[in-house]
Amino acid sequence: MSEDAAIRIERFEPELVDGAPSAATVEFLKAVSRGFHESQLDADELKILAGLEIADNTTFTAVYDDSAVQPSLHAAAPVATYAAFPGTLNIGGGNLMPVHQITSVTVSPTHRRRGLLRRMITLDLSTAREQGAVFAALTASEATIYGRFGFGRATQRARYTLKTRQGASLRVEPEGSVVAVAPEELKKYAPAIFAAAHAHTLGSISATQFDVGQAAGQWEDYDSLKPVKNLRAALHLDAEGKPDGFMSYQFSGWKVDPPTMEIGQMCTASGAARRELVAYLGAHDLVEKIAGRGPVDDVLPTALENARAYKATALGDHLWLRILDLETALEARTYAGDGHIRLRVHDSLGMADGTWELRVEELTADVRRLPDDGEPDVSVDVRDLASLYLGGFSAAHLAQAGVLKIHVPGAVRTLDSLFATSTIPYCQADF
Repeated sequence: MSEDAAIRIERFEPELVDGAPSAATVEFLKAVSRGFHESQLDADELKILAGLEIADNTTFTAVYDDSAVQPSLHAAAPVATYAAFPGTLNIGGGNLMPVHQITSVTVSPTHRRRGLLRRMITLDLSTAREQGAVFAALTASEATIYGRFGFGRATQRARYTLKTRQGASLRVEPEGSVVAVAPEELKKYAPAIFAAAHAHTLGSISATQFDVGQAAGQWEDYDSLKPVKNLRAALHLDAEGKPDGFMSYQFSGWKVDPPTMEIGQMCTASGAARRELVAYLGAHDLVEKIAGRGPVDDVLPTALENARAYKATALGDHLWLRILDLETALEARTYAGDGHIRLRVHDSLGMADGTWELRVEELTADVRRLPDDGEPDVSVDVRDLASLYLGGFSAAHLAQAGVLKIHVPGAVRTLDSLFATSTIPYCQADF
């Protein structure tokens, strides 16, 4: 049997048989853990994780090497893994579009440089496109892998610290109130708060059952599906007493200097909820620092009496977006004004490749494919169009980087007047 003939790709749904994960499901989940250097899950954790994958309607893609024999792990286990599940993406204007979310991508070091990822992702994206997905999305462990498959950086996320030795005083009076709750109470409130935040946050991805369980302290991460010790939680109530934000957090321990509160999950449907939850955390005695994550245009520095207490410690890409159906994506978007632009889009997978005309009149978009010999105003790779699409990166920025080619004077100004957004896109979800 030739090396290539021995490679077999299977797509299947995770399943529980008599209350336990099937053998194929177990081997897939164990292979993912090995690929991300995570702790080996026990039987109970494997059952929980399989149940979560089933609830999210996940599809597994596994690559097997039929030439592998004992004692190789790959006599039974996949040599590469890939998973995907459906969700929604907020593209602005309250419009939630179908998105194909990709996760659990691994290739064993014994089988690298054999094109396995390309085979898996090409098969999966083509199938998703045929089934009506407009976008694909992922959060990348490595920054150099997915651009060649048409994924571009769409949102960024900041890590920050906040000095709280003198508290975290706000410049404005509270609009609501904060109550301390047991973390398990968040199972009742987190789904609705996640949904409300998703509905008004540009760039947001819908939450999963894993996110809800993590907020409630049922598990810390995918490599530890056991209850989290010493977790605390708080709920924000708006002026009418309706929950509109929550936060789970932990004290870092007395060996950490200065004493720090680490925010785990935090989701808010209003600026008031965000700033008041952080102010509540800053009111804890003996704590001198808060550590958390948030949008790059975080309201906290502006809301604080001492803006310098807030410090962004890291800034990095988070959500990577891939346009599968260009016509639908462009017509669904809300635009800042009217205009007309002709785009030559390069797509190595062929899904969005071609010359396209975007015409926006009375804020309604019309998109049509032009003959390939037509004269475009700009040329752009589909990965960079994905970066432009949500407004996280401007056309002027892309042109200065050299990845947006200008053929007609004024094209950059036209693109930026069309794609401008009032907020910077932000995705809280990890997947």
